Amino acid sequence: MGSSSVRDSSGVQIVSNPATVRGDSGCVAVDTVPTLTIGGADAEGPYDLLRVFGALRLADGGVVVLNGATSELRFFNGAGRHLRTVGRWGSGPGEFRRPGAPVWFGTDTLVVYDTWTARATLVSARGALLKSVRIEGIAGGGELLGRLSDGSLLLAITRGVTEGTEPGVRRDPVHLVRLSGEGVVRDTLGSFRGPEVAVQIVGSSTAMTGAPFSRRTSFAVGGDRVFVADNAEYRVRVYANGRLERITEKSVAPVPITASDIEREKAQRRGSGRDPSWLAWLDRLYQRDRLPASFPVFGGITVDAEGWLWVRAYAPSPGGGFAWDIFDASGRLRCTCQLPSGFRVREVGRDHLLGVGSDADGVEQVRLLRLRRGG
Repeated sequence: MGSSSVRDSSGVQIVSNPATVRGDSGCVAVDTVPTLTIGGADAEGPYDLLRVFGALRLADGGVVVLNGATSELRFFNGAGRHLRTVGRWGSGPGEFRRPGAPVWFGTDTLVVYDTWTARATLVSARGALLKSVRIEGIAGGGELLGRLSDGSLLLAITRGVTEGTEPGVRRDPVHLVRLSGEGVVRDTLGSFRGPEVAVQIVGSSTAMTGAPFSRRTSFAVGGDRVFVADNAEYRVRVYANGRLERITEKSVAPVPITASDIEREKAQRRGSGRDPSWLAWLDRLYQRDRLPASFPVFGGITVDAEGWLWVRAYAPSPGGGFAWDIFDASGRLRCTCQLPSGFRVREVGRDHLLGVGSDADGVEQVRLLRLRRGG
């Protein structure tokens, strides 16, 4: 069990961390019993949740939930009582076809980006529709990552498969585009390797799905910094004002992918599918010599309200509880925090974690967990 070290490389600070550290008194602890639960098997009406794409805690203690199945923003008070619903499925102002997770746009306004229509909708923290802005120069697609401290919005755009695409596994670039608050494209902060996808061509149809044990790049926004991490290696790059400022890295030993790992994931993909062409393609996709030798080194990243970096451990299936490595604002590994089984983080605040879990019947619930800093 070692300690962190810092060195400089051409003006870029590199913070190297050991594989494990002793949890210190300045780290965090998370309660396992929720202080608020919304949804579940017996829920009805606005409490019935399906495909929760995002959730944010409001300043008054309430919660806003993006329910993907109905393209609605649902507002609840601090006791979990439904207050109002904003939006619906559609292509007009205040409507969503394929909404992403809401992000904060200032202290009392949130913004939802619709990837289908390339439209950003601003909504007050009280649930009032403020305005809808079409992003000019963007054909659609992408993910709204967050708002930078200068007021601009950061959008990650990945181009899909196009005519003439060859079958096989590929990684197309992701472009980070900075937008003004009025939806005008300012500039591009950089291009990075996108998710590893498998392309299948059957006749005149082209289909795309995530590759087995897929490598991908995760992004997060915290204040004026942008965090970029390709899970092919445990290195998180931190950019400030478009310049690489720091690299946070951790020593890890690769975890080999075994034959049983391959069969388990293949069976999950197969499900109840019986189409011969699909099953034949699946067999080719999971041939041992076509697969990586080891798992990705982590699952994803997020940044909390204090600017600390959270890195989620990789898990081949989402059923278990995830462990998160927690790095302070200087890039030093402080501790590892184990979260409850099946809990998927949507927001890390100063004193809370907001996320999604499932009840005993497998029905989605939004859960609020208390977070205590300083252990």
